[in-house]
Amino acid sequence: MRGLKQRKAEIKRLVLAKTDGVCARCGRVLSFEKATIEHYIPKYRGGSDDERNLLPLCKNCNKQKGSRIVTVEDYYPFFKTEFYSEANDYKLEWESEKNIKVTP
Repeated sequence: MRGLKQRKAEIKRLVLAKTDGVCARCGRVLSFEKATIEHYIPKYRGGSDDERNLLPLCKNCNKQKGSRIVTVEDYYPFFKTEFYSEANDYKLEWESEKNIKVTP
């Protein structure tokens, strides 16, 4: 159990680094304890826990997004630019696996 808890904490640290510790949507500073991990492609829609599919949001922004599929560049202005390609690559893989095309 301890190993799983440590792994989850490490993933959360990596995800928070994608925005320098702020909400990817609104820019609010996130404490480690209060940050929520958002799935770019929601699990409800077949997304996974692949690190490319995860980004940090405050609780309010996570609730507002719900299970919609959005574009990284338009919806997450505080996401570091170098992570856009990771998220977009993940989305392309997801689309090809599901044999669908999502347009903004």
